[in-house]
Amino acid sequence: MLNFLKKLDTNFFNSFIYKTKQRVIKWIKLKNITDLPKNIDKDFNLFERFNFFKCAAYYLQTNRINGVYCEFGCHTASTFRMALRTLGLPFKPNKINRFYAFDSFEGMPDAKGIDKQTIWKEGINTTQIEKFKKLIKKDLYRTKIVKGFYNDSLKNYNLLDGDKVAMAYLDCDYYSSTVDCLKFLDNKYLHGSILVFDDWNCYYSDPQRGQRLAFEEYREEKINKYEFVEFFQIKTGGMSFIVLEKNKVGKEVL
Repeated sequence: MLNFLKKLDTNFFNSFIYKTKQRVIKWIKLKNITDLPKNIDKDFNLFERFNFFKCAAYYLQTNRINGVYCEFGCHTASTFRMALRTLGLPFKPNKINRFYAFDSFEGMPDAKGIDKQTIWKEGINTTQIEKFKKLIKKDLYRTKIVKGFYNDSLKNYNLLDGDKVAMAYLDCDYYSSTVDCLKFLDNKYLHGSILVFDDWNCYYSDPQRGQRLAFEEYREEKINKYEFVEFFQIKTGGMSFIVLEKNKVGKEVL
């Protein structure tokens, strides 16, 4: 009995030390991740977007989807910081280890044609690149910043090391910009990737304008390649889809 109790004490001690060490390591790693935007619990826009990111992180973890995060339109780095604090956490069963920030860092371009709407003005929603870097300074080592307007910056750009996209967040408002982003993302998805449109309900939710039109045209063009399954609606006016490769639907994917 004495030997049993000694062994029990030893096992308890070793288990306690191990768990304590793991908690300390996790705490240190979390302290080295960029903080969330301030007042996130009081700001409806931030709160609802953050809820969505938590749902997305859970889905990617459950399905063991490894890859990278791409964001198109990074003004204030609010959703980018949410991605870092949800998708990129340590000790999770999947790995999202690189974060791409695509933005002009000069504000929005002049809206032309069907992209015109009262709320848009050339140069609005500007976060200078140095400000953006300061906001995510703890995570610069795992962030790739791609500066420029999409019709120029995406033309010949390739993701690093054959990266595949686990989640893409399109906060680029215009039909024309969304078309450029979707064209760039083609062939970069994983089976089960998340595709998010932050501005789904802009332009009065008109299906012949904005991100709705760009996505519908893209879906029709890729009808034999991808299947898009509705995921979650973001209460601030966004919509998301799961991207499935048609040749893998109904099959076990390893």
